[in-house]
Amino acid sequence: MPDTQVIPPPGPLADSGATVPDGDRRQALATRFQKARARTAELVATLSPEDLMVQTVPDGAPAKWHLAHTSWLFEAAVLIPFSPGYRPCDPVFLDLFAARGERFAAPPRVLSRPSAAEIMRHRDQINAAVLHLIEQVDDGLWNAVEPALVMAIAHERRHQERMLLHIKHALWSNPLRPAYEPAPDHPHLGAPPDGWVDQAGGLVEIGRLTPLPGFDHEGPRHRVWLDPYRLAARPVTCGEFLAFIEAGGYSDRSLWLSDGWETARAEGWSAPLYWERGNGGQGGDRNSGSGWRVFTLYGMQPLDPDEPVCHVSWYEADAYARWAGKRLPREAEWETVAAGCASMGNLLGTGHRHPRCGTCHGTGPWQMCGDVWEWTADAFATYPGYRRPDGPDEAVNGRLAGNRMVLRGGSCLTPFDHAGPWTRHYLRPETRLSVSGFRLAEDAA
Repeated sequence: MPDTQVIPPPGPLADSGATVPDGDRRQALATRFQKARARTAELVATLSPEDLMVQTVPDGAPAKWHLAHTSWLFEAAVLIPFSPGYRPCDPVFLDLFAARGERFAAPPRVLSRPSAAEIMRHRDQINAAVLHLIEQVDDGLWNAVEPALVMAIAHERRHQERMLLHIKHALWSNPLRPAYEPAPDHPHLGAPPDGWVDQAGGLVEIGRLTPLPGFDHEGPRHRVWLDPYRLAARPVTCGEFLAFIEAGGYSDRSLWLSDGWETARAEGWSAPLYWERGNGGQGGDRNSGSGWRVFTLYGMQPLDPDEPVCHVSWYEADAYARWAGKRLPREAEWETVAAGCASMGNLLGTGHRHPRCGTCHGTGPWQMCGDVWEWTADAFATYPGYRRPDGPDEAVNGRLAGNRMVLRGGSCLTPFDHAGPWTRHYLRPETRLSVSGFRLAEDAA
């Protein structure tokens, strides 16, 4: 029997510690609020008003809705409850851009009015009102205002990634395949070395020690028993997934779970989302003439076999793992390795909005937090001892437990403060819109 191993908890992320003076906490939160709001506006700066209206994902939303919906939560959960005498900037917006507003509850969410300019003015009004509240609210109420603000900021940060995913799909759906922005000039680094990280298993602890507002599903911290296992040192690459395609992986029913096979047949899957065959080896030297191209936020690009594969569903990841003679990791296995890993991948704000080839410093594992979300073998459920918090549905992730699979880490579109060893994401197993990849695991002898 392996020795008992208890992994120490990860440090809190941008938490509001009680030891920080109240004035400093207010200033820090005001700065954090302004940065989050400015980043969202920055992400749509290159888009036209027409771009902001487009919705191509049935359960998604146009960028204009994301801009307004994030303002709605600050108004509904922060300003109205805690700012005496506050009057909504436009009462219609409170219903129009709520998560389940009566007039705007289900897709399509495309509206020509209010205009993009009106929504941006509304954002400016909300920004000014929130900053005034932070400055003027009395000390007795501050302890209630602070967690509501932290939750609403986290909500806005999550929507930055969702908005970019919806923008990407909308641009890809355009026959012109327009680019969101020019590709940055980054050198090709090559894939990290292939290898495995051996783990003795034993009794480990996972989860946030104290979940932050808006991250209720990441705690409480608890113990899990793990048998010995090995985790791949890097995510599966495009070149490795291409071998699965060329070996007939999408046509071999024995590799797929029944629901996955039926979904793949119904949807006509033959490659990850955004992959397209070029003509006559347009893939370039790195592709060795494979002829595959991939749509990115930089437009159509040659498929780089060294990049982590992305935009694959859980069903595809599971089928690949079976084809490779391996399996997907349990989320506790993944977190145990990630908790001791100092290597971060590419995240929102690092200047590259597509998974990159990893740097090869150290001995691995590489890219565990960034570049691609990583599917695990576990269905999404709340942790033992979980208690659903009070507050709006937007602040409660635990309500979505069921019919979803867990992803870990973060992607190239994930804000840096939302990526870490304890970060849990959850999606339906057929979902391919997210920048989702995977790494392999296997039982140790």
